[in-house]
Amino acid sequence: MFLWKNAVVLVVLLGAVTLPASMLVRARWEKAYLARLYFCGIVAVCLALSALPMIATQIGYLLLLTACFDRRLPMAATYLFFLLWTPAAGSLLAVSGAYIAPITPFLTFSGALLLGYLLHPESHQRRKPVGSDLAVLGFTLVYCVCMSLRDTPTGIARTVVTFLIPYVLSYQTLSRVKIGSPEIVLRLFVFAAAAAGLLCLFETIRHWPLYAGVMGVKNDIWTVDAPRIWLERGGIARAYGPFAHPLTGGTMLGLAAVAAWGLSRIRGVSGPLSVFGGLILLGLAATLSRSGMVAVAVGLMVFQFLRGRYLLAVLVPLAGLVIVLGLPILGGEDARFNATYRIGLLSGVPRALGGHLWFGYREAVAQGMLDSFIQGQGIVDLVNAYLALLVEGGLVTVIAFLLFILSAFPHYRAIKRLQPDREQLILAQVLISIHSATAVSLALLSSWVAPMQLSFIMVALLVALRTQLETAGATARTRPPLVAAVPDEPGERLPVLR
Repeated sequence: MFLWKNAVVLVVLLGAVTLPASMLVRARWEKAYLARLYFCGIVAVCLALSALPMIATQIGYLLLLTACFDRRLPMAATYLFFLLWTPAAGSLLAVSGAYIAPITPFLTFSGALLLGYLLHPESHQRRKPVGSDLAVLGFTLVYCVCMSLRDTPTGIARTVVTFLIPYVLSYQTLSRVKIGSPEIVLRLFVFAAAAAGLLCLFETIRHWPLYAGVMGVKNDIWTVDAPRIWLERGGIARAYGPFAHPLTGGTMLGLAAVAAWGLSRIRGVSGPLSVFGGLILLGLAATLSRSGMVAVAVGLMVFQFLRGRYLLAVLVPLAGLVIVLGLPILGGEDARFNATYRIGLLSGVPRALGGHLWFGYREAVAQGMLDSFIQGQGIVDLVNAYLALLVEGGLVTVIAFLLFILSAFPHYRAIKRLQPDREQLILAQVLISIHSATAVSLALLSSWVAPMQLSFIMVALLVALRTQLETAGATARTRPPLVAAVPDEPGERLPVLR
């Protein structure tokens, strides 16, 4: 069984975005690589929409991503394309495989990164330990330990395979590879986001969620996380795209809009780049997500602040606030109820946890401790990643995650001291802006897997860029100075006159 109509639409949508992407290439080989990326992108879509078992689907993702790694291209660029375009983004098709060791897209992607790292030794760079290494390991270990309390050995194995291994492996691999061209990293990121934005726009206009039938075609209801409820706001359908929830999709597209703005500072404003930016913003609008608008506002505010344009840094969030409050579909009674509900969560959840506040109590929802926060859909939706971490891992996990967030900012200061070129500096500013916007947006999200993954990637790229600049500086300092030497001429030397 195969959802061929859905596949045809997705192939056409990706092809429509590939055309302007081909106008942004800088070298002839990039066009051939873009064709390879397009082919692998449509194969990934067909795997998701086919009756192929989920284990085979995830293995296919691993092979496709590994096949797209190229020695002339930063591994991070290819990885970001797959993270946003495939239905793996945001934990769609999240859990599959054996019960003890579930195979998730993030796990297969981290495995592909490891394979690419082994197959392309020319991209390696040696680096010294940094504070973010300890922060990443500390957060993942603390979270896994707290989640494993009162759990069975099988549950502990699932937690380790789902969280500890992919997060640490992805961070360590991407932080140890070179970033040859900052521009192409941002370009492929924006390319994938534009394709996802066009998909969101199509779903809202046609009222057709293209990945909603995956559970049926794979005959796998329990282990596939796909759209099950068609959400609406103000009578307008909210698009899912390749994401698990419209909130996740809006946030990811909002973060990509920050990358698109940074890319325009490198390449200048052009027609194809304007098309990409427009598709990303239209896709964000199709999700009807306030968190996405917050991500755009915070990301652009931090970006302009880092570039020394303080007036724009103040005007951007003010403009976002006017849009959120001024549009009836985003404001009104729904917005007031949403704000009241979120404020009630901030005080009510810690009080409901009681003595489990420090180390969390993941059984709190199942045992009815949070039943007072059940929404109209009949579920407890925490709509706040920090509260979700508090429930599952306690206050120690929240503190460890905040330390991880703060560990990224010293890297930007170090990069500035190393005198990067213009493209490298803009990339660093985009990375820290996206990381900051993610930290704020997580307070508005219930499905937080994809934004947190992206935050780990941003920190890894900051570490990689810092290492690359330190290596280049050390090489320049150890290089012997060029001294003009007088050539020896044949002949008899005269004695020295005293």
